[in-house]
Amino acid sequence: MNVVFRLPSEELEKRFVEEAKKEGMTGLKGHRSVGGIRVSTYNAVGIEWVRSITQLMENFVKRNG
Repeated sequence: MNVVFRLPSEELEKRFVEEAKKEGMTGLKGHRSVGGIRVSTYNAVGIEWVRSITQLMENFVKRNG
């Protein structure tokens, strides 16, 4: 399953993708024609990865509103 979402601005989306990349999380940039963020949560994705992306999201919201 892919979880797709938008942030209030494209600048915030870019910043989120950059921060995720620093944490070793890649492939989060949404479709080239739609934009946004796309998080894959297929069966092969471990629970620790899901916890890591969730923590990144929570911290990002605290820092960026």
